Amino acid sequence: MIAIINQLFEIEQKLQARADNLADRNFKRIYHELETEGYQVINPINRPYNETDTDLEATLSGDMSGKLMVTRVLKPVIYQQQAGQTQLLQKGIVIVEGTKA
Repeated sequence: MIAIINQLFEIEQKLQARADNLADRNFKRIYHELETEGYQVINPINRPYNETDTDLEATLSGDMSGKLMVTRVLKPVIYQQQAGQTQLLQKGIVIVEGTKA
């Protein structure tokens, strides 16, 4: 299931890069279905980054002064809830850059 979620995420990112929002409704429905099956897919784009984040694997790029922000997401964070427990299935793979304060 993780491979399918990653492929959906990648397709969505490619369409967004082209400013193509034709399939947005379809992606929302797919993600809703995944949530009903216990999966939570998180896109951490523009999230402040802290070295103590346990759900991200980051590559630092560019100027590291100022506030560190996630500027690009290669893979989303994926959690799964089973029997009342939430488990991290996949860490997000991200690019982090410093922003001017």
